[in-house]
Amino acid sequence: MMKSLHIFCAMIAFGLASVQEAVPAYANSAPASSDFIEPSSVLSPEEVVEIQLLGLQAAGTDRRAGIEQVWRFAHPDNRKMTGPISRFSQLFDLPAYAPLIGLQDYVINDRKLSDTEARFVITIRATDGGAYGYVWSLRPLPASLAPDTDVKADSQDESAQQGQFIWMTTAVSAPYAGGGS
Repeated sequence: MMKSLHIFCAMIAFGLASVQEAVPAYANSAPASSDFIEPSSVLSPEEVVEIQLLGLQAAGTDRRAGIEQVWRFAHPDNRKMTGPISRFSQLFDLPAYAPLIGLQDYVINDRKLSDTEARFVITIRATDGGAYGYVWSLRPLPASLAPDTDVKADSQDESAQQGQFIWMTTAVSAPYAGGGS
């Protein structure tokens, strides 16, 4: 199923589909744990957030794979704060972030975008039926500094990758009950 979502991301990059079209297919089946969407210079900040939310939604059936999908888009500064993936995954056991696992649906209420930062105000509906609001913050990172070696840039030519950026998540706020805008 992750392969299907990867195809959707390629279609999005070429304007042939929207991220929202992937939600029903992705949410109803467990992704293969070895096939993830990788950070890419062709993904917009909103697409990165939606990929992470879809990963968390799928974590209801495959927790490890869903959390790993989120981790792949964690900015190096975020990783410094949360530690390795084993420690990062424990954050989802905390009351603040547990509602994200297996979330039922989500709405992006507001977005603030610039060349150096992106913020999204998101409301999720958790498996307990409650609505929770989060703020997702992202910053661009030069593709050459990406923490994982399988980051995709527009071009495989190393010199072309030098000027390319990938959007990665720097923080997700503690939730506020009831969602919001």
